[in-house]
Amino acid sequence: MRICKIAIMMLLFCLMLLYLGENTGVAELLGEEDTPKQRGPISIRNQMPLYLFYLQMVPDKADVTKRNRFTINADYTVSNITVSAFTPVTSLYEIEIDMEVSRVTLDFRYGLYDNLEIGLEVPYLDLSRGYLDNPIEAFEDGTGARTPRSRERQGSYNFEYTFRYNYKYYIRQTESTEGLGDIVLNAKYQLLKEGRFWPNISMRSAIKFPTAEKDDFLGSGEVDYGVGLLIDKGFFGRLFIYTGGNIAFIEKPSFFSEIGIDKEILSFLLALEFFVTERFSLVTQVTGNTTPYPYSNTNPLDNKAYDMGVGFNYTWKEKSNISWRFAVFENISAASSPDVSLKTGLSWKF
Repeated sequence: MRICKIAIMMLLFCLMLLYLGENTGVAELLGEEDTPKQRGPISIRNQMPLYLFYLQMVPDKADVTKRNRFTINADYTVSNITVSAFTPVTSLYEIEIDMEVSRVTLDFRYGLYDNLEIGLEVPYLDLSRGYLDNPIEAFEDGTGARTPRSRERQGSYNFEYTFRYNYKYYIRQTESTEGLGDIVLNAKYQLLKEGRFWPNISMRSAIKFPTAEKDDFLGSGEVDYGVGLLIDKGFFGRLFIYTGGNIAFIEKPSFFSEIGIDKEILSFLLALEFFVTERFSLVTQVTGNTTPYPYSNTNPLDNKAYDMGVGFNYTWKEKSNISWRFAVFENISAASSPDVSLKTGLSWKF
């Protein structure tokens, strides 16, 4: 819960700066003609391995890429996961996960029309022992926030990925794996441009193609699709609020043939971005998603996932079309999402 306190402190800090800017002239740091342009929320996804199979529509802003212009986003996200859960008494479900999930994503976007953007998302996934166990354990020991039971049971720098139902293993991996993930085709249409009294509003859609190797559990081997709504609004020239919701229509992977899987996953976003200077902004964000899995009386399958994070966006003075971002996320409800995720990336507009 420590990251919750950090996020609250950041929000209070942003409001304090905003108050100072309005009352003591701090806004002159930017100048009247240099109102900052929004960079957007942090495009994080739930990298819990049991969600890697399905389409996830990542947080985004309502603005679209300008007509005949390109945006390329290159991101690296690493998530540390430890899960040890089973159905009490019956052991109907048993789940053991100890790994790090790394994702490198290239996201290409093109402004097809004034209000329409199309995009292609190409991910590469690596499921491995990773390198974050000791730093995370040292931090948790120092703050008294050690993840109970699972870290002590599973140790450091181990790899385990098992999913057992009714004494039958549906997933049983003991070695690292990597490969191309499922490629996603996106489209976003801006319905309303921001005015004095109304926000930016956009509709978006996505289709996930089965390009990943399902035998390595990097994809579902099925086509998923989804739709969503994005809304954002700026206040006082330097504070931006982003929100949105999505519904992904998913197909059950063949390796879960005997398990009932819901065909819909709902997700949401709420984020605040505050510009400290024209080129540097702070972001605090909450995301969440529903679970497609049947009731099992186990933590990682039954609970909705909620994650909170803090980060920043920075644009180079010499290269105003290139920006860098970094963020830290932590789950705030059970084991339905990674313990900790780190994300960094670059954006290039041309």
